[in-house]
Amino acid sequence: MKKLILILVCIGLMSLPMGAMASTSAEKQAAIDAGLAWLAGTQAANGSWNTSGFPMADTAAALLAFVEQRYKPLGWNGPNYSTVVTNATNYLLGTASTLPFAAGGNWWGFGAGSSGIRWSAGGEDTYITGLAIPALSRLVTNPYGGSPIYNPTDVIGSAGKPSGNALTNGMTFAQVIQKSVDSFTYYQVGPAYGNRYGGWRYYAGQNDSDMSTTQWAPIAFLFGDLVPGVTVANGTTKTALKAWLTADQQAGGGVDYQPGAGIINATHAGGFLISNFWAGGGGLGGNGAAQALAWLNTNWLSGPSGTWYGNEGHPYAMWAVYKALETLYGTSGAGPISNLHPQGANLIDPGATWNWWEDYCQFLVDTQGDAGAPAPGAWPGYSYWGGVLEAAWYINILNATRTGGDGGEVPEPATMILLGSGLVGLAGYARKRMKK
Repeated sequence: MKKLILILVCIGLMSLPMGAMASTSAEKQAAIDAGLAWLAGTQAANGSWNTSGFPMADTAAALLAFVEQRYKPLGWNGPNYSTVVTNATNYLLGTASTLPFAAGGNWWGFGAGSSGIRWSAGGEDTYITGLAIPALSRLVTNPYGGSPIYNPTDVIGSAGKPSGNALTNGMTFAQVIQKSVDSFTYYQVGPAYGNRYGGWRYYAGQNDSDMSTTQWAPIAFLFGDLVPGVTVANGTTKTALKAWLTADQQAGGGVDYQPGAGIINATHAGGFLISNFWAGGGGLGGNGAAQALAWLNTNWLSGPSGTWYGNEGHPYAMWAVYKALETLYGTSGAGPISNLHPQGANLIDPGATWNWWEDYCQFLVDTQGDAGAPAPGAWPGYSYWGGVLEAAWYINILNATRTGGDGGEVPEPATMILLGSGLVGLAGYARKRMKK
């Protein structure tokens, strides 16, 4: 009976016009392909990218975009970006630095003489390290079921493996990632610092917190937790983070930059939600996530305004919100946002629902190559965020990149194209992400 149902569904799908079957999926895949081609063409000889002034951050973001597409059904869809990935990995491993842990000087009590790994430049250690850990973690873990590019036990600098610097050569990927997440655990703000307790700011020893920065530690923990051999933080880290989330969420569900700062925006809502997910709670009244989602729904249609405000069209906000909603709800189904832009006459794939992710994707497909973009495969940018960081984040949104590893989501663009061609079955077509 199950086989008969599957056959009938397949026949029904194949009878639909190809324009309806593949229109939006084909557009998403074309945007991904064009974006990766632009990134590949702008990589420096040393393996880095630099349009933000922080080449380690740009390189980590771009590397994640290439690795994600490598794991999808169509792979790189023609070009071979292996050299791009190898050179970017070499650059990232070669720019890692040591973070000494003071004996008894931090409230987690790391042992005397111990240390972590960080990526440090311009006082933006948390942001850069928070981008590097996901890229390195995804190199050695494939949450879609296939083999990763490297193994967690591969030794850096050994024959046929990426090469780093004196710090990382001789270590395994898992060891580098472990010491990197340890750095975040080490400099989480301790209980002596009032309403800054439990968050993170720019670098170790700053003893201050803000929501924009804090999100990068839970994101790194979520990616790092997928790597065999890596142990991420502990229950005390989560308890402390809950305290910070409760202090920073404001009446009405919005999330501030810092308590009382008055900078309540979509970026902070996204950062709060992903942090709340990893910590297992936090926020006002025991239902902080529900309140933040309600605020986000009310303010979904806000376009960019000033440096920090707005949603669609603001790359940093979109990436923060995407990571949270994808992790919590996946990319299929109605999801928690109902206050969407109208779909209009745009076709989406059969069985798909016009939801927050389709809303984002349609915007990204429509605006790629618009006036102000450095190339047809790039996007115009906004405020601080343009060039490589923006393109990498947008590619990952279009690609339905997973932050965590649980469950599944709607098929990626390539899967839908193959399905429309009758080359793959319906396995995973209606999979939904299961919440932990």
